[in-house]
Amino acid sequence: MIFVRSRRSIVTLGAFGLGFALLFAALAAGAMRLPGGWVAAVALAAGAVAAGTVAASAGLRLRSWPLGRLGLFRDRMVVIQGRHEMRALWSRMETVTLSDPGSWPDVRLTDRLTINFRNEPPLGFKPAQFGLEPAACRDLILRLRDDARLRARLPEFDSARDLAVSPVVAGELIEPRL
Repeated sequence: MIFVRSRRSIVTLGAFGLGFALLFAALAAGAMRLPGGWVAAVALAAGAVAAGTVAASAGLRLRSWPLGRLGLFRDRMVVIQGRHEMRALWSRMETVTLSDPGSWPDVRLTDRLTINFRNEPPLGFKPAQFGLEPAACRDLILRLRDDARLRARLPEFDSARDLAVSPVVAGELIEPRL
């Protein structure tokens, strides 16, 4: 139920494919200089072509990878686009819509999801950047916002960065009321 992906495995595969392609090509060139080494050169050249194909395939898969990451947790949703991280607490969400905020009273649907909060500025992002359909993403967020039992199946938010930014405080959670 969490949609956070890493590019590390594809980058590693592409780097190894490129490295082996260069190594096999160099060995094939060296084998061609030996008398009667053309058989080994052909085999090594085939290995270089195969490793180059793996590197090219990893490059294409990396290019088609979603630009952002979306994390769904028990108490919040985390949207990471590049170096920008946005957090949205489920309890503070009021509306989740695909309509253009400035199009009222003529509602115009867009591919941009806008989440409005109580006493906070709205959060907007394009679900397609995460590899998601806009309407399906809106429905998922609305369902998670409204169904606490479904959110209980999600993992807890636990980030070393979050703990480093704010100190650990023991005790009860106090919500200030006016």
